[in-house]
Amino acid sequence: MSHLTLAFINPPHADWSLANNMTYLLCQSHYNKIGKYKNNITWLPALYKWNLYQSYEEIYEEIKEADIFLFSSYVWNYPIIDAIAKIIKDKDSSKITVIGGPHIGIHEPKLLKLRQTLYNYICQPTKPGEPFVSDLIDSWFENKGIPNKKDIAWEVTSSKKMSHTLESDISVYEEHTDYLKNILQYARKYDLEPFTVLETTRGCPFKCVFCEWGGGINTKIIKKPLDIVKKDITVLRDIGFNEAFLTDANFGTFEDRDLSIFEFAWNNDFSLTDISSFKSKNLERKKRFIDSWIQIIKSREKDSLNPVSFKSSDSWNPDYVDIAGGNVYTEGSDVPYVAILPTISMQSISDEAMRIAQRIDLRSEDKIELAYYLQKRLKEEELPLPQTHTSLELILAMPGSTLDDFYKESEIIFNFQAWSSFRHDYMFLPDSNLSDTNYQTKYDIETVEVFVDISDEDGVEDVGTLYQNQKSYFKTIRSCYSFTVEEMYEMWFMNLANSYLLENIYLPIKNYMNISDFMKLCYSIISQLDEFKLIQDEIIDIFNPSTAPRSIRKLQGQFRTIAVVKLLENNKLIINSEILQIALRDKVA
Repeated sequence: MSHLTLAFINPPHADWSLANNMTYLLCQSHYNKIGKYKNNITWLPALYKWNLYQSYEEIYEEIKEADIFLFSSYVWNYPIIDAIAKIIKDKDSSKITVIGGPHIGIHEPKLLKLRQTLYNYICQPTKPGEPFVSDLIDSWFENKGIPNKKDIAWEVTSSKKMSHTLESDISVYEEHTDYLKNILQYARKYDLEPFTVLETTRGCPFKCVFCEWGGGINTKIIKKPLDIVKKDITVLRDIGFNEAFLTDANFGTFEDRDLSIFEFAWNNDFSLTDISSFKSKNLERKKRFIDSWIQIIKSREKDSLNPVSFKSSDSWNPDYVDIAGGNVYTEGSDVPYVAILPTISMQSISDEAMRIAQRIDLRSEDKIELAYYLQKRLKEEELPLPQTHTSLELILAMPGSTLDDFYKESEIIFNFQAWSSFRHDYMFLPDSNLSDTNYQTKYDIETVEVFVDISDEDGVEDVGTLYQNQKSYFKTIRSCYSFTVEEMYEMWFMNLANSYLLENIYLPIKNYMNISDFMKLCYSIISQLDEFKLIQDEIIDIFNPSTAPRSIRKLQGQFRTIAVVKLLENNKLIINSEILQIALRDKVA
């Protein structure tokens, strides 16, 4: 075996977005640096024309010269990559297919068995791709085109392990400037989201049961050198990118370093988006981080050469979907709104739910105080409140939480005035400990299978092509020891109604009733409406394990929030009238 050709396949979350091919860049740069056979390898350009592909055969034709096909598996793309892998095997069974990423099937025997029929080699979920791919390549050359699994670090059947790695002296972006220029030009030609990512750390010391983060959970955090990070940002900006999704799991852990990265990017007209902030029990440290962030943002206002304007919607609009996830506008950006506020990672107001999930973070009362503090500081500095679902990380119905906890969380959403915020559906991902049957038995967890369209963006339609009518199945929670299935129906509906009710009905009477009592009263009124019965029947069917899986994103044939808001709009006068009568009666009493 004298020459090896590799292909990389990682379909994006939606076909109106560029694919995240960062793993391709990392593995290639790593092997070009340390690989014994680097002069005998061809790396085919990683696929990115997902808005145009009409068939799996068409994809195969583009990459059929490869000897090894590397796939990245995620909850949003696994049906597509499995279909491509099957085509490859059907066309030529001698081709080697390899799968990595966080969505493999360790806790789902049926899925894992399917993967073992489609893929010759499997990287353990969340483990680093660079050493795995390096060992795979070396073993291919040294074993006449049939890599030995025991020689490959992190292969599921191998005992060989290697630590995470981040190159300390090269910028993978700088090494792939031509490729990145090509894909950005392509994105602009077809009006796609010019998605790219930035990695400054890898690893996460926590082991939250719901997480299968690709950087590796329950591991040491390793840092990329600051000068390389700044070079990465500069290269991306010079290529023409205006923002990058920050993949770090705990931004702010290394406080001075991380803030200097954000400041460098901000002052160089480059936005870091969807920032997942650090986990800590220390409220004062969280407040200090917010103050430092605000100071960096405000410093730009004094720089007349680089003005920044802030935009926010005047009212909540269910038809508006902000794909970038923020409320800061920078002139010349490909995407008008970018999320520059580090996400407030809360998951649940319930301390018990956090304990069961092995999640380290603030106590419930400190979370509420932090919400008040952020609102106060932003108003003091005349900065907009975060108004998108990415500003808060809340999960719907975590085991250990109760219906009362659910309504208490509405206070946090109200304090942020993040009217498009919602709690995320609890996804029992197949490689998270949440999907371990022992865990589910211990907490009397009942699940139900549902699906979403391959596009994971709420209310956003795919352009077409391969993504049309693709379904991604997963399990979500139905009930557990701390709440009943009937309470789940109520929480699921009110999660969709939450923001509309807070903004449109609660605001005028906020001095007459606390938020929890208001939300509970709203449900008692809404649940008596004739229109509600139709929606309730669909909700019951979604959570019925005895019927065929349904889309968890749709009600009455449309995006779920739109259906709920229409119900509320049609009955706004009735709801408002009854609420006001009770509020005024109680005030007088």
